[in-house]
Amino acid sequence: MAPKSAPSAKVPQDGPGRLLLMFAWPAAWFGILIYVLGRQFIPEGGTTPTWVLLAVTALGTGAELVVGLVLLRREGYTLRGKGLADRIRWHWPKGWKAWAVAAIVLILGMSLSMAAGPVNRALAEIPGFTPPEWWSAASDPRAKVTSAADVFPDVELEGNYGFVVLYVAIGLIFNILGEELYYRGYLLPRMRGVFGKWDWVASGVLSTLKHVYQRWLYPGILIGGLGFAFTAGPLGSLPLAMVFHWVGNSLFNTIFLIQACGMSARAWMRSRHVAL
Repeated sequence: MAPKSAPSAKVPQDGPGRLLLMFAWPAAWFGILIYVLGRQFIPEGGTTPTWVLLAVTALGTGAELVVGLVLLRREGYTLRGKGLADRIRWHWPKGWKAWAVAAIVLILGMSLSMAAGPVNRALAEIPGFTPPEWWSAASDPRAKVTSAADVFPDVELEGNYGFVVLYVAIGLIFNILGEELYYRGYLLPRMRGVFGKWDWVASGVLSTLKHVYQRWLYPGILIGGLGFAFTAGPLGSLPLAMVFHWVGNSLFNTIFLIQACGMSARAWMRSRHVAL
């Protein structure tokens, strides 16, 4: 099949059953990675090792990335094909009005996400929504996190910039690129036939429900899912959705990590009485 350059109206549409399947298999895959495979490497009475956390992220969202690329290829698109950009809406917003709306989405999303913190914590206390005792502090709303060391207690962070690079790479390549390409690049344009102009709302809700393996974060995930879907859908900008996703998921963690890694450098400078 030749690569296509047709508008979104000609994108093949999925029925309700297939759409549910496309959101269900990632949930099942993550469940296997976390509760079956990953659980084997968690010490009795301990918490999830950082390498297990990163491996689950890479294998889970990496599968979404690969499946998204394979399914786009089955539609006739290749990475170098001319029609791929239009198919996955790989465009930046055009005009100041679109950018103004994007700014509102970002500000509103960040504000609501911070407000969702107490709601996440309250939900995590309800039976059936409580994280396992071995769950990482990185996504446990009950955990008291005051520094990067609380999130990665088994990693020596001072001067460990290699870990920062690894963390950022996994976040960008797998978590951000994988989820956005699969859910908002591939799936979202195929949902118009069932959900009409509210396809972006359905995408946000279904991608939230997909995170059943960390359901105690549903309020915050829903805010992000709706924001990313609106940015990739009505605003028509998948790369901007990726930027927003990275800001929401990784930006502040990356800043804290860099600060923790720089502690040894600052101590070295102070020992030589060098002003910082």
